[in-house]
Amino acid sequence: MTISNKIPQYDDKHYAVVDLGSNSFHLLIVTLEHNKIHTVNKVKRKVRLAAGLNTENILSADAIKRGLDCLRLFAEHLATIPLNNIRIVATATLRIATNRQDFIAKANKILPKAINLLSGKQEANTIYSGVAHTCTVTKKRLVIDIGGASTELIVGHSFTANKAISLNIGCVSFREKYFSDGLLTQENFVAAINAACEVIKPVSADYINIGWQSVVGSSGIMQALAEILAFRQQAIVITSEFLQEIKQILISCNTITAIALDGLRADRAPVLASGLSILIALFNCLQIKELTLSTGALREGLLFEMISLEQ
Repeated sequence: MTISNKIPQYDDKHYAVVDLGSNSFHLLIVTLEHNKIHTVNKVKRKVRLAAGLNTENILSADAIKRGLDCLRLFAEHLATIPLNNIRIVATATLRIATNRQDFIAKANKILPKAINLLSGKQEANTIYSGVAHTCTVTKKRLVIDIGGASTELIVGHSFTANKAISLNIGCVSFREKYFSDGLLTQENFVAAINAACEVIKPVSADYINIGWQSVVGSSGIMQALAEILAFRQQAIVITSEFLQEIKQILISCNTITAIALDGLRADRAPVLASGLSILIALFNCLQIKELTLSTGALREGLLFEMISLEQ
């Protein structure tokens, strides 16, 4: 969601985080007052960078253009913010893309500060930090973040991440592989769920052995499901039964373009089936009973790391 399309002026009291995700590019601008963070502006664009990767992981010219066009807008917002108050990171798609330097070199000419390409583990640890800083419960937790081209799994306690991994499965890349025909068939769901399980199973035993007391989700697919539950005026708790219900509703819609679900934002529909498939696989492979939503993730993690450095 875009809070504002106008370009206001900022100053040295403002902090900015730019997250070049595989599905969306995000800009978050905040101030710090009396040790409390206040959101000033959010700008989000569905760039769908991961959809621009071909079978050889070469990023298309169109995808690069979409990304650079978005960054020109972001650069206007960043122009008056001190460089020390800015963090710009890129994640899975630019890790994967063989021609990532073509994009990064052009992007760095637009942006006031160079892009930091996070490793999978750095991304996972930063996501955990964002969850930990925005969650009031300190008990041992499993954090799940399903992005456009990667999925992060982190087990930690309080502010410490004990085990973190990034898997190469994401809602945009899976849509391109398993729902490219636009059809919501049982066969497409089975193929996507099985493919996700193949990636998750090799690490599942280690995670189950560590254990956790709660499971927290922090990405768009979980947000979408939470919005459906909120519309129904139900508790924001995602269960396996609910996931199966949504899967059956999607199959009854027949095609991605025909998805109609009360409470679902239209911009979330294109990757709902693929993201849902990954989440079902995670529930199955990790023996998850239920999942709740976190308000913090990667951007909040970057923000808290930056502000703690400044104080």
